[in-house]
Amino acid sequence: MTKNSILILLLLVSNVSFAQVNAVQNEDEQESDFNQTEFTDWKSRTYLSISSSFLIDYITSPLGYYNPRETQPSFKYSRAATQSSSSSLYSLGFEARYNIIDFQENLAFALSAPVAFGFSNVFATSLDVRGGSGFGTLQIPVLARIYFGAGSTFFATDDFGINIGAGYEFNKLGLFNFSSEPQSSGINKAWLMPAVTGGVSFVRGISPVEVNLKYGFGPIQDQLIDGEGNRLTSKRTTRATSLKLSLVYPIN
Repeated sequence: MTKNSILILLLLVSNVSFAQVNAVQNEDEQESDFNQTEFTDWKSRTYLSISSSFLIDYITSPLGYYNPRETQPSFKYSRAATQSSSSSLYSLGFEARYNIIDFQENLAFALSAPVAFGFSNVFATSLDVRGGSGFGTLQIPVLARIYFGAGSTFFATDDFGINIGAGYEFNKLGLFNFSSEPQSSGINKAWLMPAVTGGVSFVRGISPVEVNLKYGFGPIQDQLIDGEGNRLTSKRTTRATSLKLSLVYPIN
């Protein structure tokens, strides 16, 4: 083999090795860019907020039944009606939201979970039922929502926006029971019910503020016996409901 042939062979080998190294580096760079883009995209779709409600935060549980003999063995009946309500003077909440689809800079489809704790006492809904007791309420809604305008994405430039949505919410009344009196297991039970929501957003300073109204509702129920198990003279119709007006402030 001549010196020229050896030289040509060495140049070919070095070019192939250099090309392979460049290909591996480019692949690593592309994967790194993809991962960075994916992380940035996830971050740009996540919204965290603090919410507060003043006065307008009402919750009524579904009509239920309990056994009075659990706590009073001498009681005449083993089945009686129970239903509880609460009205919070103030509720504090934390909302996590993720935009599943950003259609454009001012239009998005999202899932949100506006968890809230209410500072309130629990009481009987009417004179015809046995009510629960305790302090504090917990709501955990999971809602699918459409956002348009201000607050829909981080890139929206609108001064005003709206949102509507629907889903389900978990409710629990009387988180803390300070009464020394024993309470039947059938009273103050947690429940799940559908909920709808709507709100408006407007820019205050450099960030949007949302005013949101949420309404939860259960099926209509007929009550035939009272809180002591006695037959009612006339049927009472009721349902589980919740109504909350909130101010929502973004924190990210």
